[in-house]
Amino acid sequence: MHVPVNRVFNNVARNLGLANYSNNIETWAEWAFEAEQYIGSNKTFLEKEITYHNALPAKATAKIEFDENPTEKSFIKINDVRFTFRTIANVIDNDDTIIGIGVNLDTTLGNFVDKLNNSYYYGVKGIKIEHNTGDSFITLSAGRSGDIGNNITLETSGVGKITKFFSGGKERIHNKQIKLPDNIVKLLSIRAGDSILTPTSSKFKSRVSDQLNRYYINGNRVNFSADYTNEDIVVSYLAVPLGSEGYPMILQGHEEAVAFYIMWKFKSVGYYAGEVPQYIVKDLERRWYQLCAKVRGDDNMPNSAELLKIGKLWNARVPVTSHNPPLYDGLNSY
Repeated sequence: MHVPVNRVFNNVARNLGLANYSNNIETWAEWAFEAEQYIGSNKTFLEKEITYHNALPAKATAKIEFDENPTEKSFIKINDVRFTFRTIANVIDNDDTIIGIGVNLDTTLGNFVDKLNNSYYYGVKGIKIEHNTGDSFITLSAGRSGDIGNNITLETSGVGKITKFFSGGKERIHNKQIKLPDNIVKLLSIRAGDSILTPTSSKFKSRVSDQLNRYYINGNRVNFSADYTNEDIVVSYLAVPLGSEGYPMILQGHEEAVAFYIMWKFKSVGYYAGEVPQYIVKDLERRWYQLCAKVRGDDNMPNSAELLKIGKLWNARVPVTSHNPPLYDGLNSY
């Protein structure tokens, strides 16, 4: 699980005795990402997929079905914004997250449509909700086309059944080229339909035959030799998870290590300016290396399920020894 980087910032500020660190957030966020890269364990980043299509890009959609009118204090949560259903007597006029429960389901869902479509909250800005009179469901759609809508979170308290989470958003293949996502750390694999593509080894990349399933990377874009008109392109990659503010999130358990990396880099600036003694910087550097090694080892240790699998693999490969006593030490004794 990943946690907001603000936890690390609070840790750093507390350790350094800083009452206000708002001017350092941008720099600290970059150092936090650097620290996660240096830790580089097999759990630091998320393995994600993104889909592209040659047609116009698609928007992600979701669907919630209702068996009855929502009850008092039930809620629907979109990203970090919770919309709570309350009886009309308990509705607060200036609270845009309170949805009045009407005399029937149609009225209640109509109230929800009005609130969400006019919401100014960052977490739901641009998300649209649709409901037709007589329908017992609502349809939600992302405000922007592309894969970003697939990452919208949706949760209910049982007020309605989520029959479809946000999905279906696709980026566009344009001129045999795709743009990689901004939060990519490493490209893992590319699939076109059911075929796994391989990068070209040609020195003249622009002359690769269009009969081959090949690609090459130029900056943050992937160029293909063939024109995939009817197939989805799926890219598997490692990504840095981002919070609602756009800052990188930190793997749970890495907070202290990342905090000491930021403290080391922060005090190094003062050391270069002749304001901080060298021994303080060295102490922070040494502690960062210790914590980096510790969390990397903790992450790479197999869990109980993985240990069981390793045990089965090992037992399948251990030679069966004879129950007869060995003729002499060293013969059949292993």
